[in-house]
Amino acid sequence: MYKAKPTKQQLEWADMELGVLIHYCMEIYNPEFRAYKTAAVRTELPPSIMNPTKLDTDQWIAAAHAMGAKYAVLVANHCTGFSLWQTKVNDYSCASMSWKDGKGDILADFIKSCEKYGLKPGIYYSTGCNGYYDIGDSRAMDYKSDFYQEYVKNVEAQVKELWSEYGELFEIWFDGGVIPVEKGGPNLVPILQKYQPNAICFQGPKEYAHNVRWVGNEDGLAPENCWATTNNGEAAYDGTFDCEAAGVGDPDGKYWWPAETDMPNRTHKAFGGGWAWRAGEEKEVFTPEQLLDCYIRSVGRNSNLLMGMAISVDGDFQDTKQFEEFGKLIKETFGNPIVSVDGEKDRLTVDSVSLAVSVPTEINYISIMEDISDGHNIRQFDIFLDGELFYSGECVGHKRIIPVKGKKASHVLLKINKYVDMPTIRKFEIF
Repeated sequence: MYKAKPTKQQLEWADMELGVLIHYCMEIYNPEFRAYKTAAVRTELPPSIMNPTKLDTDQWIAAAHAMGAKYAVLVANHCTGFSLWQTKVNDYSCASMSWKDGKGDILADFIKSCEKYGLKPGIYYSTGCNGYYDIGDSRAMDYKSDFYQEYVKNVEAQVKELWSEYGELFEIWFDGGVIPVEKGGPNLVPILQKYQPNAICFQGPKEYAHNVRWVGNEDGLAPENCWATTNNGEAAYDGTFDCEAAGVGDPDGKYWWPAETDMPNRTHKAFGGGWAWRAGEEKEVFTPEQLLDCYIRSVGRNSNLLMGMAISVDGDFQDTKQFEEFGKLIKETFGNPIVSVDGEKDRLTVDSVSLAVSVPTEINYISIMEDISDGHNIRQFDIFLDGELFYSGECVGHKRIIPVKGKKASHVLLKINKYVDMPTIRKFEIF
């Protein structure tokens, strides 16, 4: 059995567990226009149509903080190619907005708001498609053509701005991965290593040290066994993906590239698959109970949950109640364990650990946290309730939450049957 190990940055990322992906995009101002990955955006989606009256990044991040998010990623450049900062590369940006007479910088405001509320900031930048430059990810493209190489120069110039002018970033998001340099893609690793050597990269270049991968869907669902380790063909670093393999990973994988589970805060029936705002779609907002289920099936399956935030045409986030109630529900459900063992205090390097209460007690969830600093040691485990086998699993990783659905028990035993090296349990709790 091979055992890859995480970097310090990847360990910090796992402890964050919950983040947000903020979408304030051009498409919401002309929702009937669908060719936003083509040069038609220059006439159909001009920056002048963006003149929000309620844009307040503090309001965005306050909502994320209320939910319990520890980091926030702003979509600074989506498929239209419009830039939410004062880029010097082209004029399809904040500089051409009516808002603040073209002097505003949404990204700069976002960074300040993250600092104010204690969230780690991140930036999403689309390298795979850009309507302004007529680059579409669904069209056949000669990556080594003069046309595409001119686009590559612009990409490299813009990411240099993003990574060198806005301070330290926690996570950098490449939606769909990055075309490798040898195939004609942008040479991003030297820029990353120079300006953001500690940033986590979602679907980053395979040569980069601190990558995370896509879980394989946008439904808030990680597979039951979602290994943090994987191999090249399962990580989508090159702009392609295999959905099933992306989520599961490989317990003996060569790379420590854990899965991030991204989902919109509105259903896929809503505009832009739920990622983008449209008036009259309030009924498509997920309930707090639905989001808690996604939390259990992502954070509780060794993944981070990245919740979308659909910003309105006015520039505000209108689903604040959803986030507040979801955050409250997480605290109510997992804030006070019935009983727990804290391995971080006692260094529980064991192959079994038990919890006991004086009388049979109704249990809703069992939570296990493995010390993953030494990699995936646990490879198979059983849970016993009052001596009877209740659940068998394989992957624990950073956190595994097992629903029990109100079954009563007075004794809970975790028995680790297969492991690489003797595992260390960070926490073992019942709720």
